[in-house]
Amino acid sequence: MDQSEIDALLKAAGTQPAPPVPSTPGSLGGHEVEGRVISEIDAVTAVTERETNKVMDQLDLISQLVNRQQALITEVMKQSGAQDPAVQEAIHQILSAAKEIQDKVFGAMDLMQFQDITRQKLERIVFHLRQIHDYIVELLGTGLKSEGERASISRTIQNTGTTPDEKKADADAVVEEFLRSKNKG
Repeated sequence: MDQSEIDALLKAAGTQPAPPVPSTPGSLGGHEVEGRVISEIDAVTAVTERETNKVMDQLDLISQLVNRQQALITEVMKQSGAQDPAVQEAIHQILSAAKEIQDKVFGAMDLMQFQDITRQKLERIVFHLRQIHDYIVELLGTGLKSEGERASISRTIQNTGTTPDEKKADADAVVEEFLRSKNKG
């Protein structure tokens, strides 16, 4: 499913896709984007589930109609003229076709289970995105009220960078010692 199909589903559901949020250097508006991504995934999941349920309802109606047809044919078979071999053969073919239709309907219902699996996967993704979003909000202090406070934290993070790994020399020494002992043995 590409973005245009997702947008069409959202539009049909009455939900407008969120416009992309421009990100400027030094701004912390990214948490808004994550929130919108989570909302979009939730909306797509809801639309997909609703539309899948509509398809399942139609398949169920088809199955009920086939069952009704089979009951009517069974009643026809009880009629006096239905004992003719040609009529029996035609009735047998009709019942056979009805069984094939019923099997195809059940097969289609089974295939529609992909939506439930997809929903579960999307729910896991949303769960993890929310955790990441909350972590970023906490880490960057985006809960701050003013834009000045956000920009100050952004500059501090940018200027600080990452600290060098103080244990790297120790780790390198352990690796070298292991390789020497392996080469001797």
